[in-house]
Amino acid sequence: MSASGSFGVNGNKTWDGVTIPLPAKLMDIGEDPNGRWLFVQADGAITRYDFVIITKDGQASSVTQTNDGTTLIQGGAAQVAALDNEYLWVWVGGTAAGGSGSGIKGRVAANCVGGAAIYTTTTAGVADDDATAPAVKFANVVTCVTTTPAAAVELYAVDTIRLNA
Repeated sequence: MSASGSFGVNGNKTWDGVTIPLPAKLMDIGEDPNGRWLFVQADGAITRYDFVIITKDGQASSVTQTNDGTTLIQGGAAQVAALDNEYLWVWVGGTAAGGSGSGIKGRVAANCVGGAAIYTTTTAGVADDDATAPAVKFANVVTCVTTTPAAAVELYAVDTIRLNA
């Protein structure tokens, strides 16, 4: 069962679980002024600001259109790069979380429109406002600005980020 609290949330740090004591248990919930975070383990390499899916056993991986589009899945945005099996806090939104000036970011495709709903793409970890099937919608989160080149842009959430909600 997950606990909640600050747990020393640090979205800009990873832990290898061997030489550095872990600050929390898998799937613990932490909160700070930017929103809600889940403590997870990387299931494969994760690029900084990747959108990720999180399994019920606390494994996070960069999301693509090939991920299961039929079940409710926890989504988030990694604020730090992680190697396979490293531990990290992943931002999962929250009520009025992130926003302009927060520094909470996610990777989006070129010409992604700010304020529009965003969806998975064929590029791992990257979201876009193009809902071409089999794209899966990220519920409760939008980008703050429109971007011309592909970029990491600030995110705003109205609730916890979900896929297929």
